[in-house]
Amino acid sequence: MSRTYCKAYQLKEMRQFEAWQERAMSKELTDETIVYLWDDFTVALNPIQPEVLFDHVTPQWQTFCQTVLGFRIPEELADKNKFEVQEVKA
Repeated sequence: MSRTYCKAYQLKEMRQFEAWQERAMSKELTDETIVYLWDDFTVALNPIQPEVLFDHVTPQWQTFCQTVLGFRIPEELADKNKFEVQEVKA
């Protein structure tokens, strides 16, 4: 699945996850730094040229994103992705 959707959060929200371990970056990241959670559950610093900050995607991380952060892919995009996957399988 190609990445088609991301949502912005403050880094302090991500840091609530007990297993959060961000990659070292060239610039200082504060709790107020805006980061982007993608539909594949990776986290990037920039939505255009993603510099991946976190990519340790586990079922626990996905549950955290959905329940604590309220992350949901909009229905119209989720339906589009399902259609694309079905086309590839045919």
